[in-house]
Amino acid sequence: MQDTWLLEPQHRLGHRGLLALLVCTSLVMPLSLDMYTPAIPHMAEHLDTTEGMVNLTLVGYYLFFAIGLLVFGPLSDRRGRKPVLVGGLIAYTLGAALCALSPTIEVLILARIIQALGAGAADSMTNSIAKDAIVPQRRQLALSFIQLMFIVGPVVAPILGAFIVSAFSWHMTFWALTCIGAACCVFSLLFDETLPEGSRATGSGAGTVALFRQTLSDRGFTSFLLVMSLYNVGFMAYISVASYIYITYFGLSEMGYSLYFSVVALFTALGPFIWEVASRVMRPRQFLGGLMGASVVAGVAMLAFGHIAPLAFCIPFLVFAVCEAAVRPLSVNILLSQADDGAGTASSTINFVCTAVGCVGMLLSQLPWPDYITGLGIIIVVSMGAALAGWVWLLRSGIKVKGL
Repeated sequence: MQDTWLLEPQHRLGHRGLLALLVCTSLVMPLSLDMYTPAIPHMAEHLDTTEGMVNLTLVGYYLFFAIGLLVFGPLSDRRGRKPVLVGGLIAYTLGAALCALSPTIEVLILARIIQALGAGAADSMTNSIAKDAIVPQRRQLALSFIQLMFIVGPVVAPILGAFIVSAFSWHMTFWALTCIGAACCVFSLLFDETLPEGSRATGSGAGTVALFRQTLSDRGFTSFLLVMSLYNVGFMAYISVASYIYITYFGLSEMGYSLYFSVVALFTALGPFIWEVASRVMRPRQFLGGLMGASVVAGVAMLAFGHIAPLAFCIPFLVFAVCEAAVRPLSVNILLSQADDGAGTASSTINFVCTAVGCVGMLLSQLPWPDYITGLGIIIVVSMGAALAGWVWLLRSGIKVKGL
């Protein structure tokens, strides 16, 4: 019986197994960020270092994750998806093991870089394999499903991390990630290549640069991507400082922080369904603009009420996070629709820009704000205000964006 989801059969995985693999590759990054965050406020003391150095294990990971996305997506357009996927997962697993064995903060930062490059290679395959393998009529649903399953990582990771830190130590969280990476390596070996040799890009490094230039020369692609990527500023700033806000500012335990963090992640599971419902009564441009406005309001509410109690801080950010989750699968599908060729390069560009913009948010969160809540609120208001202004300009500019 023909699989109505796939353009070409996956003999060992089928469409369910392929979706599960894509979920796994998309989960690598949030698991690696969120599982050890309950220990971050105490790691400076454990490693005899400063909070700034510990924060580099987050910022450095995210930065080199972005570099991995930038390098390995185009490489897969020339060499195929499977070698990049398998090689990335092996590097990720080795990096996680080195993290667990790190005796100093310097070794931990280096190990996180190795882990991040592997994660970037694996994650860069998610959208490009979806573009290669899944029929266009099913692709939006598949991306929504991947986004929904993506919620599992941020929900489970901090709770699991808090339990591991309480029962063992922060080192054990990286041993857990090592086991997850090893399982993904085995799973990826069952994957059948989705980019045949005849469809691969040719040339060398100069050809890769040309692919990026071709992708970025599409004004609709580039403009829409820059506007949508601004969601990552506030979201990654939150990832960087949430443990300090809940544990240090509000005085919660590691498990208390993890529960608040997980509740936000759980509610963002509603995001993909919001567009599925809203699409019946409104166009994408109305939907996207409305959520940007709601995000600005959420940032203002955080500034006004977020210092009162953990719940008063959590609710405004929850609104912002749900908006971000609702926008993501729709915006990615629109962006992929702009790229007729070079799906790996387009996917790599999307992920790199969003990740690099997220790094800016993480760095901004460490500025000398009066407190982390004030800083995060200002970051969300300014970044989403800029996104809303850019959105209005894009709609009035006459630049063509397919799908809007």
